[in-house]
Amino acid sequence: MKLVEFTRIQKQRLEELGGGKLVDLRFQNETEREQRFDQVAQGLEKRNKEGLLKLLKTTKTPTIKQLEREIALALTDAGFTEVSTPSIIPKEFINRMGITESHNLWRQIFWLDAKRCLRPMLAPNLYHVMEKLRRFLKPVSIFEVGSCFRKESKGRMHAEEFAMLNAVELAPEKQALERLREIIATSLKAVGMPNYELQKVESDVYDETIDVIVDGVEVGSAATGPHRLDRNWKIIEPWAGVGFGMERLAMIRIQSKNLGHVGRSLRHLDGFSLNLM
Repeated sequence: MKLVEFTRIQKQRLEELGGGKLVDLRFQNETEREQRFDQVAQGLEKRNKEGLLKLLKTTKTPTIKQLEREIALALTDAGFTEVSTPSIIPKEFINRMGITESHNLWRQIFWLDAKRCLRPMLAPNLYHVMEKLRRFLKPVSIFEVGSCFRKESKGRMHAEEFAMLNAVELAPEKQALERLREIIATSLKAVGMPNYELQKVESDVYDETIDVIVDGVEVGSAATGPHRLDRNWKIIEPWAGVGFGMERLAMIRIQSKNLGHVGRSLRHLDGFSLNLM
């Protein structure tokens, strides 16, 4: 006998409510399916309502913002300075990152006109700020938290607007790789994730980077310099930098399976659906 699964509309509703593996349930017949759907949906709606009420009455701050504050505090305590730069950047900055029309990332950029776009990453602005600050202070230790934008395919682990936290130190007093490991450890300890793995991978921009893996999820990407791109920014000193995807860290903390549920959204708030019956 062929088992019956939830309808497409029912699956969408359960996904919306954070149903996880419940979406894949199978049934003997349609009657059993409808009864089970009503039961599951009601339970998930109750959980979502309770979660929203807890946020509104108790915690007051979404998980992703809590994580940003925790890492920011740890980095400032470690001597870093937070900076704030524009989300709209010039085409020149994209070109300085080695990204041309033949590059894979070029097609993912949101262009506003022939000379400006929404930043697909924080690195160009941080390069620019480092080059200015290095003239009178070394090491330069800075970080930024902000939105980035890419034309991503829809999925559980991607979004067109996502939050990054990038920390970089120029001219560190230690070897760049050693300093990089310290920055990663400081950041993840601050959010209660001291157990992680580092894996070298190929990169479209930096040729080779180091992925930061927590519970099997890539939560960050790191690199060290000198690098061939540095000369485009008049940078000559060694450096160590890491960027964390804040939504991915939030997913791990609240055990969510969908990045879109924990980031900027009009449908979800802190992992809970706003579309309740």
